[in-house]
Amino acid sequence: MSHEDFFKNEAKKFLKDWRTQTQTTGSDGKISYHYDWKFYDVDDLFNFFELDDKDRQEMQLARAQHYIAKIAGYKNWNELIKVPEPEFELAELLVGRFKNSQAIIDWIETVEYTGVGQYGVEAVLDYAKQYFELGDRKEIVNLPTDKITILSGKLKLAEFNKFSAENNPEGTLRKDSTVHCTICNKDFNFSQSKVIRDNDKKQTMVVCKNYPECKGTYLDYQVLSPTVMFGHTRLAALERGISEFRTDYTMDTKVQCIHCGKEFLYKEANAVQFPDKDEPLIYCKHFPNCDGSLLDMMPAEQQ
Repeated sequence: MSHEDFFKNEAKKFLKDWRTQTQTTGSDGKISYHYDWKFYDVDDLFNFFELDDKDRQEMQLARAQHYIAKIAGYKNWNELIKVPEPEFELAELLVGRFKNSQAIIDWIETVEYTGVGQYGVEAVLDYAKQYFELGDRKEIVNLPTDKITILSGKLKLAEFNKFSAENNPEGTLRKDSTVHCTICNKDFNFSQSKVIRDNDKKQTMVVCKNYPECKGTYLDYQVLSPTVMFGHTRLAALERGISEFRTDYTMDTKVQCIHCGKEFLYKEANAVQFPDKDEPLIYCKHFPNCDGSLLDMMPAEQQ
């Protein structure tokens, strides 16, 4: 099923729930609406979108498509179906879980608190997959402590390895990251986090250093330290550097960093995401030992 077909199907579900509408009129003439919904809590969502009586009574598929677009965070249907692939995938993931206004509000607040939005759509998509697809794993942290085992040694290390460049190529969380837990407002190194396991289901979760006093998980972390990017995010940053600042370079251009004096191919440079920057910046291959930036990289043959 294509992304557009998915949203069309969701709009039909929305319309089906909408058509269960019944009305009662109070002594003051005010109309109350009731719905026997299955897929979307349409009454709650209509209140969230501040619909008036006329809007509620206009039961048409085109209007249902409009509200599906709004649930996904877009102004209208036409805007939704024209977004690029990463946004399409993110919108599909969100709509599949936004059945009421509280789910929308919780997600908006989560993105705001974690600061993941500053890293771009792909980072938000990667975070959303973890946030939603973990399902009830997030609730492990709320289990009684006698139902939990705190892992250590190789078992703990194995869980941390899931955050390596290979397994988390689009993310910003690394084992050496400095993080801020938005639940207890404490800063610490990610490696100081605890790993807990549900004794019954054998599921694990990385949680705040201050567990069990703090119920925060790694999904509640905000990364404070510069992060060396990997995978598609890194390549996209290098290509942007060529198009915006070094139009005479190719990925195979041999450069020399004037800070450390070492030579390397441009494609070997690092892309570094700083918490206060919107996009990753290009740094020397030998970052963090060398802090030479893109502007410090000269064509090697000119040296």
